[in-house]
Amino acid sequence: MANKIKSFSFNLIFTISFLSCYTLPDFSQTRQVRIKFVGDLMCHSSQISSYFHAKTKSYDSYKSFEYVADSLQNANLTLGNLETTITENPSEYSGYPKFGSPLGYLNGLKKVGFDILSTANNHSADKGSYGIDTTIRTVLENDMIPIGTYTSESDYQLRKDFIQETNGIKIAIYNYTYSTNGIPVRDGRIVRLLNEEQINSDVNFAKENGAHFIILWYHYGNEYEEKPGWSQTKWVNIGLNAGADIIIGGHPHVVQKIDLYQDPNNNEKRLIAYSLGNFLSAQNRQYTDGGIILSFTLEIGREGFKTITNVETETVWVEPKNYSIIPIHKYKNKEILMKLPKHQEKRMLDFETHIKKILGMGISSF
Repeated sequence: MANKIKSFSFNLIFTISFLSCYTLPDFSQTRQVRIKFVGDLMCHSSQISSYFHAKTKSYDSYKSFEYVADSLQNANLTLGNLETTITENPSEYSGYPKFGSPLGYLNGLKKVGFDILSTANNHSADKGSYGIDTTIRTVLENDMIPIGTYTSESDYQLRKDFIQETNGIKIAIYNYTYSTNGIPVRDGRIVRLLNEEQINSDVNFAKENGAHFIILWYHYGNEYEEKPGWSQTKWVNIGLNAGADIIIGGHPHVVQKIDLYQDPNNNEKRLIAYSLGNFLSAQNRQYTDGGIILSFTLEIGREGFKTITNVETETVWVEPKNYSIIPIHKYKNKEILMKLPKHQEKRMLDFETHIKKILGMGISSF
């Protein structure tokens, strides 16, 4: 298991460190960071009910993540899109169309090793200013980092430039959404929206402040479309032209292609994952009941040349009764002590077959 090292800075002013078996890196050697991204982490009403423990009158989502815990923890950084708000008011618990999840939803994320959660998406303002504030606060209280939403202008200035340093490699990560479903963001709260000028400014700041790699995390595109649309292509090109190394996408709720290429201008590698699909949800429309874990290694060699390598995908499917996330290859190898009903197993295997046909899946190296 990779050491989980949390050392991050906002605007190079505010720094917090959580160290676990950490040795200062030797910069004369090759430096590496292993990263895992998952797609949309949703919480529909039926999930909320399934997470309730009558004996303790509390909620806990851990059972959804039990079978993928080892995989998620086997990285230096694990990231996912928190596509719900968190509320401490039971009367606000709800699924679609305005998501509000109990604090216990974060329990599972914390237990399985998530480090960073994107909070800028079309559901960021579902519960108004209270939901934005509570989501940020409770994510931080659970030792995870929220990026993309802010409680005030001062909070925005403090946290807007997120630069994570792990193993001597500085990684800047910025999160944006196309909208908040028309819900106004009021009372000075801020949800970071897609904006070309802002993206250019953010990437320039990251470069000027020593980031080795820049990741842009987009919430964009059209739901349920299996191929990237023109707007996704537009924002990807804007990000790449600005100088981003990696672009991660979400919102379509289905998996889309992964592009890997070498920039002819500087011979550096670029990685684009247009949509990682649903990692956890109660959606059952075709191909929305699963997603992928995207893993890759960021590396800086002895001569200072940077690269992206060891790009891998792992296909997962959500079992619709208990909302268990099933790594399909482990299920097929009987590494998981569960047996699905035949009709569910067929649906899961059909999903895997579909994923294998998508451009860029099954990558073993790059």
